[in-house]
Order: sequence, then structure tokens, then C-alpha cells
Amino acid sequence: MSDDRELDDGLAAFDQLGRTMAETNRLLSRVQTSQTERTRQENALSAELQAALKQATGASQKALQASKVEFRSNLLWLGSAALLTLLMAFGGGYWFGHQAGSEQGQAAGYQAARNEQAAASWANTPAGQRAYSLDQRGSLDILARCTGRGWKIEAQPGGNACIPYTYDQGQISGWFIP
Repeated sequence: MSDDRELDDGLAAFDQLGRTMAETNRLLSRVQTSQTERTRQENALSAELQAALKQATGASQKALQASKVEFRSNLLWLGSAALLTLLMAFGGGYWFGHQAGSEQGQAAGYQAARNEQAAASWANTPAGQRAYSLDQRGSLDILARCTGRGWKIEAQPGGNACIPYTYDQGQISGWFIP
């Protein structure tokens, strides 16, 4: 009986082993299915991540291109504004300089005109007419520069003076009187 019992115990253990193996196979199958499902999910997520990465790369390239265009546009506007400012500064400088030069020129012109008027007024006086007559005869330059024959310039306490002297055996010369 011991053999039968041992046989029954062996068969029961074998039966238990079969059930344990079946349970292990079922769990392994489930784990394998889970692993396959995880791999599939990881592949799907990887594909989604790659698509998102492509979108992000495309968007960053578009943003970079747009920033280059924006930079060029801003640079163009900045250059135009600088050129306009420079032209306005040159124009303003020219205008202010022209105004100042014009005013200064007019003041100098008025002064010259006053001097001309004074000279014209003096020329109409008897002394002015005598000076004009001396000039017409060629004597005004001789008188003013003291270059006549027999005349010389000497330093005197009040300044230089035109003094007569004798030349060629005591002769003295002069100038023509109008």
C-alpha cells in the first residue's frame, strides 16, 4: 500500500505540478503579451515623439526665418531713419548757416554801403573835389606816398613826415596844383 500511496502522492504532486506549470504558462503568456503591448506602446510613443520633434524643428526653422526677415526689415527701417535724420541735420545746418551767413553778409553790405555813402558825400565837398582834381593830374599819389623828386620821408616825434630836400645843385621840386 505504500506503493499505491506513494503513487497517489506522486500523481497528486504531478497534478499539482501541472496546474502550477499551467498557471506559470498563463502568467508568462500574460507577461509576454504585456511586454509586446509595452513595446507597441513605446513604438507608438516614439513615433509621436518623432512627429512632435519634427513639428518643433519645423516651427523653430520658421521662427528663425521669420526673425531673419524681421531683422532685415528692422535694419532697413533703422537705416532709413538714420539716413533721414542725417539729411534733416544737414538740411538744418545748411539752413541755419545760410541764414547766419545771409545776415552777416547783409550787415557787411550795409556797412560798405554806409562807407560808400560817406565817401560819396565827402567827394561832393570842396575838399573831395580838390582831391579828385589832384588825382586827375597824377599828383595825389605823389603827395600821398611822398615819392616826388626832392621829397623824402623822415621820422618825426608825431610820426613820419614828408620833408623837401634839395637835389641837383639846390633845386627843389613839387607837384601840380589843380
